[in-house]
Amino acid sequence: TYPEIYEMQARAIFEAAVAVSKELKKTVEPEVMIPLALSKREIDILKARIDAVAAEVGRETGAKIKYLVGTMIELPRAALRAG
Repeated sequence: TYPEIYEMQARAIFEAAVAVSKELKKTVEPEVMIPLALSKREIDILKARIDAVAAEVGRETGAKIKYLVGTMIELPRAALRAG
């Protein structure tokens, strides 16, 4: 309903990962989890938005951000349709 919330949260995650990576001089690889996903299409749409935010933060900071995007299968319908 409000995909901009995911963008704001993803930005916070990526900016924090860059800051911690610089501070510790180690690569931080966050795992961004999409909650309450009902379908692959929903995950694809949100993953594209998260990827765009990661690219934007990377351009702004000059950092290469490694990350994973996934989902938690927490809804019975999603669990049954997951194959």
